[in-house]
Amino acid sequence: MSLFSTDGITNLLQSFLDVQARRSEVIAGNVANADTPGYTAKEIDFNEYLQEAARQSKLPQARQNWQNLSSFTPAITEQTPTVIGLDGNTVDAGREMADLAQTGSNFNFGAKMLQSRLRLLRSAIREGR
Repeated sequence: MSLFSTDGITNLLQSFLDVQARRSEVIAGNVANADTPGYTAKEIDFNEYLQEAARQSKLPQARQNWQNLSSFTPAITEQTPTVIGLDGNTVDAGREMADLAQTGSNFNFGAKMLQSRLRLLRSAIREGR
């Protein structure tokens, strides 16, 4: 999802929202499989994604390639189990709900930041009017 191919901040915020949405999908999958015997809980590891985003933001604007970042998908890995049920299931419902709440909060924050950014751009286009 890219509205402005030359606006790195806007693209970074859009990518942040995409990652948070994907993270909520993974958490929802964990919750849905909480009663599945042998299911191993998953999580998104987006350290590489954040490193690439930071690297892109440090480049001169002419050399930034945000389309490359938007095609990058964070890896889904198995969670380090904190609790293992008798059936081998590693989903910790309390942890998943806390992660889901944090992800929702992160998404709302990112949406507000993107809204502010677009408002700023709109104001600049209208020359402050």
